[in-house]
Amino acid sequence: MSFEPQTRIEILNRLLQNYKKMQVNPAESVEGTFSFDNLSANSVEFEKAYAEMALMMEAAFPQTSWGQYLDNLAEELGGLERRQATSSIVDLTIGGTAGTNVQAGALFATESGIQFATDELVILDETGSGTVKASAVVPGTSGNVSTGTIVKIPVSIYGVTSVTNQADASDGYDAETDSELLNRLLFKLRNPVTSGNINHYIEWASSVSGVGSVYVKPLWNGAGTVKVIIVNNNNDKASDELINTVKTYIDSVRPIGADVTVTTPDYTEITVKANIAVSDGYTDTVKNVLTRALDKYFNSVGIQGTVSIAKVGKVMLDTGAITDYDSLTLNGDNKKISMDTGHLPRLESLEVTHNG
Repeated sequence: MSFEPQTRIEILNRLLQNYKKMQVNPAESVEGTFSFDNLSANSVEFEKAYAEMALMMEAAFPQTSWGQYLDNLAEELGGLERRQATSSIVDLTIGGTAGTNVQAGALFATESGIQFATDELVILDETGSGTVKASAVVPGTSGNVSTGTIVKIPVSIYGVTSVTNQADASDGYDAETDSELLNRLLFKLRNPVTSGNINHYIEWASSVSGVGSVYVKPLWNGAGTVKVIIVNNNNDKASDELINTVKTYIDSVRPIGADVTVTTPDYTEITVKANIAVSDGYTDTVKNVLTRALDKYFNSVGIQGTVSIAKVGKVMLDTGAITDYDSLTLNGDNKKISMDTGHLPRLESLEVTHNG
């Protein structure tokens, strides 16, 4: 027996059929009569009830659940919690009067209003400068701002006249999506997780906000050693902060005696060369357009993926910036390049010649 939601018209027709079986006056089932209008009003509410029951059915199973209902299932079935958003971090260089105390929680911002709060007290040195770590006030990827963009002092601070960031803000990650949480739950339910086996290390590392793919090498350096290789949510190299967070967490839950190393892959630089036929209107921008598209493709490949020479050609054609290409090579060869667990593909350079 299966459950199927029903529309108001279907419900009303069934109510009328049942009513006709017991009615005394046939005219009472005609539209506009009290009986018909009463049944019609009831059918609207019944339709809502069926719709709500359909949602209840979807919420009851992980594959169709969402939001808080999926959170509840993940906790009940797998003991998992949704990874929360994290605030990006950055080193701020503050300028002003020598000896000025800049308290923890002091606010600085970008021109667009993304605010950062200092994590600790900093005292400006004899040159009137100081460096301090700060965290984005609002967690998430919006705080991953570029170098030199944190330049505003939204609330005046006595003795402080300037601020900037010498490097990009990083490690701001959005909360785990429903699909990401579902994938983690299904992984745990479908793969045995016991006593520090490979799946256990994957689960532990994946539970940390900001972690994307995880690969585990047992016995990589002899008995009792485990290497955990991680990339971040952007399928890119993990930062030192993220690596340390994963290492600290795994050390708190791993079996006694295990020697765990947490690392992130290095880049495999790839040079793409090709002769191209440029589309009308792209003469001056073709290389920039192709580079952006190839960067995106290489980033999507990830650990243990393959940079396909056929897909590289397709990616270039799909931009619309070229109409054809030939003599396409990757690192001087016309073959695919496969990644191992220690490397991520990245575009080192694009060298193109125009043949039409």
